[in-house]
Amino acid sequence: MLIPIVDMEEFEKVGFKKMKKPYDKCYYLCFSRGVQMIFLSPIMIDIIKWKDDDPRIHKNANCRYRDKRTALDFMCELIKGNMVSCDYLETMEE
Repeated sequence: MLIPIVDMEEFEKVGFKKMKKPYDKCYYLCFSRGVQMIFLSPIMIDIIKWKDDDPRIHKNANCRYRDKRTALDFMCELIKGNMVSCDYLETMEE
């Protein structure tokens, strides 16, 4: 499983938006290409299917309509930028 390794606020700098209450400890970033959303919590990060009626996100979701990247492309950039790591690697280092 992928886990965030920087402060949650750092993800706001790359475009993530806080979810609505009561999910406000989590963040999201939608991608129109592939209709996917990167879901981010303090303990995990995942790519899930994006639905317009998801109660966790805002009515005007933070989406990347003009972006040619997919959620997977963006996830790879987060890994390369040392913002996300694999919990398997974290346990191997202990």
